[in-house]
Amino acid sequence: MNTTIGPSEAQIKRMRDDIVSRMSESVPTLEHATAPRQFIGAPAPDQLVRAPRELPHNVRQLPKRSARTRRVSALSLAAAALVAIAILGNAFGWGPNGGASAEASNLLEQTAVATIQASDPVVAPGQFLQISTQAVFVTYAVGPNDDPKNLASRSVFLSPSASTLYIPADRSGQWVWERTALKPDTFFSVKAREYALNSWAQLSPAERTEIARAAGGNFAGSPWTAEDLAAMPSDPAALLSYFYMTSAGGSNSPEEDALSRISDVLRSGLAPAELRAALYRAIAMIPDVTIVERSATLNGQVGVAIGRQDPTRDFRQDLIINPATGLLIGERQVQVTADANVPANTVVGWTSVTTIVVDSTP
Repeated sequence: MNTTIGPSEAQIKRMRDDIVSRMSESVPTLEHATAPRQFIGAPAPDQLVRAPRELPHNVRQLPKRSARTRRVSALSLAAAALVAIAILGNAFGWGPNGGASAEASNLLEQTAVATIQASDPVVAPGQFLQISTQAVFVTYAVGPNDDPKNLASRSVFLSPSASTLYIPADRSGQWVWERTALKPDTFFSVKAREYALNSWAQLSPAERTEIARAAGGNFAGSPWTAEDLAAMPSDPAALLSYFYMTSAGGSNSPEEDALSRISDVLRSGLAPAELRAALYRAIAMIPDVTIVERSATLNGQVGVAIGRQDPTRDFRQDLIINPATGLLIGERQVQVTADANVPANTVVGWTSVTTIVVDSTP
């Protein structure tokens, strides 16, 4: 006789829907300052969206990503219990998909072990942890003469950017964040090339690069803070539950949201080794995560790509990791199926991160 233990697929779906609905009403978050996809509804060149800056009102992001969440007190115990059931269902095979593939789980465990064995950078008094991020994201622009209902009429191009965050040894001290919008160089039509370059040409030097300073890293759209990271459990299952419970919604599924936000923490460069290891192990509990490329090159660095495509999306989210060192090389988005503007299997967004210790800031 076969016995099924745990909630049914329909029960889990109802629980997840209910949880996401409650969380979207009660959990405050700050929106991330970067977006893998952007939709521009106005043609004004000064509204060319740049990843490291505050997003203007007419930009729509897919999927919504929250780079920072506050401590959560509004979530009810009942909702928390439902999240725990759903998480355990996936982690132990009750749910419809279980966790990541066996191959991906083994790789993530190897990466977690390497992370613990590696030493975090030591920042002496007077020095700074420098976190450099190179990023490219796809931008969809609709001009005044375009038909917004005709997807093929959009101007689609890739917008590169760079940001460097300087964190003092005393993290309550002054942080420095230098953010630069770079000249677009990849276009999916002649019209898109003209739009992007005309927009770029009209930006002033001050609009292309800005330097912000803030005590304790309290920037608008800032990365995760030490307080945020301290609130995260070190147990992988509890950590994944934490991401489910602190979601602000906006993604198409809890799994998509959790993977996106875990990636944000890893990419921030702020998570200590123990937390990074727990984050990798939490990813292994997310359904449908697989190894998609054994030798993936991102911004000149080679690693292994693990990825997940939400059933509701036409693109896949990948993380590129070095399992030997435990380091996150970066992440990317791949357009899996062609749309009206972008061919299939095109990389439409990526970020890469490097971290070193330096003696000065701009």
